[in-house]
Amino acid sequence: MKSILTVCRKELSDHLGSRRYLLLFALIVVLSVLSAYTGADYIRDNPNVSFTNIFSGSMNNSFSFIYLMVLFGPIIGLALGFDAINRERTRGSLSVVLSQPIFRDSILNGKFLAGIAALSLLTISTVGIITGIAIPLLGFGPGVDEIIRIGSFTLLTILYLSIWLAVGLLFSTITKNTTTSILASISTWLLFSILMTVIATMVANAVIPVELPGGFQAMTRTVNPSPDGANGELGAFNQTMRFTQNATIFDQTQLEDYMETQEANADLELAIQSISPTYLYEEASQSLLGVTEGGFGAGGNPFQALDTSQSVSSSWPQVTVLAVVLIACFASSYMLFLRQEIRAGG
Repeated sequence: MKSILTVCRKELSDHLGSRRYLLLFALIVVLSVLSAYTGADYIRDNPNVSFTNIFSGSMNNSFSFIYLMVLFGPIIGLALGFDAINRERTRGSLSVVLSQPIFRDSILNGKFLAGIAALSLLTISTVGIITGIAIPLLGFGPGVDEIIRIGSFTLLTILYLSIWLAVGLLFSTITKNTTTSILASISTWLLFSILMTVIATMVANAVIPVELPGGFQAMTRTVNPSPDGANGELGAFNQTMRFTQNATIFDQTQLEDYMETQEANADLELAIQSISPTYLYEEASQSLLGVTEGGFGAGGNPFQALDTSQSVSSSWPQVTVLAVVLIACFASSYMLFLRQEIRAGG
């Protein structure tokens, strides 16, 4: 344990003093301040929402703290882990460290704990800055229930960032040079943070295609411009209603099949998106903050807040999956690192 803490202190000192970490820290702080002002404007325009909406903003707002973590969070975690092992192996310093009276697993554990500590410092600082800015802007602060929600959301964010740290550490253990590691890290980030939604939609539409029933098509062709005359608009309205009613009655079975197919298509798309840690984090964040029951993507009502116990229970499946992903990535790195042959000079 002592050797793990020694490695952790050394790696944490390197992180906090590196330009890479400081630049990412400054970028996240600046963007978080801007998101705090955006969230404060939304709360002022909607007095019925809670203080926790400072982190989520409105349903149509793409510039919130949750969105920032979904998009930039993986970059932060990967940046701290993609060269943790192969950089020292290339320099030859890893074999020197292992020649000391220190266990090999202590190196990996210390590096991982140092990365989590650096990510925790970044997350707690940004959440504190957003909360501190929002209080004077809104004229009120969070209550006890909202403080619990914010604390749970902070822990969830640390867990989410730690997953990407573990992914970067895994690539650093597998690959022999940092170039390959960073390319693999960027590809993984693009896949799960940006491309997964597109892939899920394409696969769902290919497996379960959704086509409009014949009644809808007939109704579309029937609605023509209104005829000339004093009662043209009324006549066109009655004609539209008549054909709409006939199409609905005539194609009731088709409409039911269409709705079932559409629901199955949406379920498959959500199931594919659930593979992505970013999607799981976003859904769990919205539940923990009590923003909406169904989540923004499900068309939920942003004014329909859940109580704390319901928020925790509804987000628990996503949190469990995220924890399993974290353990799996780190365990893979651990086993690979212990079995690797490390020679002097790389």
